[in-house]
Amino acid sequence: MMVKGSSSFKTFFFVPALFCLFIACTGTKDLSVVNLSNVYRNSDHVFHPDFLVQHLSDSTSKLHVRLIGSEFLFSRQSDNHFNSFFTIRYRLAEAYESINVILDSGRASFRITEEEKNLKKIYELPFRLPKTSEMLLVVTIHDLQKNYEEDFYVPVDNSSSQSRQSFTVTLLNDSIPAFRNYIGVGDSVRINYRDPSVKKYLVGAYNRNFPLAPPPFSFDTRDDINEVPDSVFTYDVTDTGFISLKKQGFYHFQVDTADKNGFTLFVFHGSFPSVTSPDQMFECVRYITARREFEEMKSNPNKRAAMDKFWLDLGGNPERTKVLIKKYYTRIRESNQYFSSYTEGWRTDRGLVYTVFGKPNAVYKSSTAETWIYGTPNNPLSVNFLFNKVINPFTDNDYLLTREPLLEGSWMRAVDVWRQGRVYNDN
Repeated sequence: MMVKGSSSFKTFFFVPALFCLFIACTGTKDLSVVNLSNVYRNSDHVFHPDFLVQHLSDSTSKLHVRLIGSEFLFSRQSDNHFNSFFTIRYRLAEAYESINVILDSGRASFRITEEEKNLKKIYELPFRLPKTSEMLLVVTIHDLQKNYEEDFYVPVDNSSSQSRQSFTVTLLNDSIPAFRNYIGVGDSVRINYRDPSVKKYLVGAYNRNFPLAPPPFSFDTRDDINEVPDSVFTYDVTDTGFISLKKQGFYHFQVDTADKNGFTLFVFHGSFPSVTSPDQMFECVRYITARREFEEMKSNPNKRAAMDKFWLDLGGNPERTKVLIKKYYTRIRESNQYFSSYTEGWRTDRGLVYTVFGKPNAVYKSSTAETWIYGTPNNPLSVNFLFNKVINPFTDNDYLLTREPLLEGSWMRAVDVWRQGRVYNDN
């Protein structure tokens, strides 16, 4: 079996359904009680892979892993060439709460040549789908020469024959599946279903504006998403090949409308996940402004000048202001990378908390929720946020914050730090 785009494939073999290394490291059978804060600390990782799960049938799937060659250690070989060697292991588990129940496992070994060092390459590992349900892949990347490894957690959704992972997206002028479910306005893509004989899809278009997340202490509640599309059209792969979507929003592709599931493609502004235009940057400051202050800025015909004055007033001098702006909009971009669903990540509940409070000190993930802790776990002075997973057919990345009046003091203190020209929780 050859790895796509690579001649460096060495071996592939399945291993028994064991979990020795991971259980030994964590000492627990329940991953939901392990602090996984590094999932939102990308800069702390040595490896920065991208993952894509592609279902091939009801019982078989394929894991695509895109890696950066320069992140591995190279050493001189007997032929005087520099190579790197690594393995990718996977364990398919039932859930965060039952991580020791292994449904399938495997490992592949690879070599990176010095000519490939500065490339991003894709490696593939097939795996079985023994259940019609949601599951969890624990993927371990091990640099054999550093003797260093990191674990990554990849959700698997096999709950329906047209779950989102039964579809793949290919961008125009690209021959490999895209590792993301969003595009820019006007980008051209091709959608393929796991059954190649399927050439027609019914597409529901949702072109809506969603409100910003309210403060953590607010009594405002979010309405359920209206699942009735704003418009519907047919996408025929044989006729059109690639499709170009001209409006921001999201588009739900289905083979069978009797099943609510399908593949949802999100269309954001061209610079996404970064925020670059004055209008976008202006909207982002709402979290640290008073309502009246924000409305006055909004009514200013020159929003860029109003926003520049706002930040300079906070920073006090140009140097400090630059740092403040950079830190704030880095959190906006990272929120878009981590938390985007039917709307940009910074506009969601987790994006709200991440933007103002920064990276949590502890994150506990389960199949149905995430708990974030700022401070030390079990310390009464720490601030806790509970996000419950929302089930909808468009995304598996939608979480709703449990709002509490007791969070008002912590929120106001964090906002006040920003208002004093300092970055809150600058870690």
